[in-house]
Amino acid sequence: MILGLFSNTVQGIEGAILLSLAHGLISPALFIIVGGVLYNRYHTRIINYYRGLTVKMPVFSIIFFICILFNASAPLSLNFVGEFLALTGLFTQSPVLGIFGATSITLSAIYSIFLFNRIAFLGLSPYLKSETVSFNSKLKLGDLDRSEFAVLLPLLLVTILLGIFPNVILDSLHYDVSNLIYNVNKLDLPQ
Repeated sequence: MILGLFSNTVQGIEGAILLSLAHGLISPALFIIVGGVLYNRYHTRIINYYRGLTVKMPVFSIIFFICILFNASAPLSLNFVGEFLALTGLFTQSPVLGIFGATSITLSAIYSIFLFNRIAFLGLSPYLKSETVSFNSKLKLGDLDRSEFAVLLPLLLVTILLGIFPNVILDSLHYDVSNLIYNVNKLDLPQ
């Protein structure tokens, strides 16, 4: 996002704005997954304790995988459109910085998929056994319930819809961003 803003191009700035909006949709979904679902069920923040969640929580694993992909800018997401525009603007100004930005995006996607693989697969962790929970505990175990699913689904749907139809946002941004760049380039700044 920062590289897109500093590219001083229409595409870069519009991409940075779209990335900000996408971040406002996907990051809350990931925080809900981590804090609202996993921590509420198992009361631990130690990532090494989470393994094999697909066995007990298949719907959770699918939603988590989609959120990870969207956070890594998979096509059909608003993140993809934003990063594509930001990198396009950056490549027009500095191809070297564009390659650096694209490399960092690739490494982030690799790490995210590795994290998902670690949490969702590799056999069920012995630390997450549901048999250790007492009957008097209010701890919820199992897959996503309806309220959690109802909170996560709109965030994903809006990200997909805006990723497919980004012109809903871009049409209203184009004039203002063009005007901003024109006025900044018109300024006589001492050098």
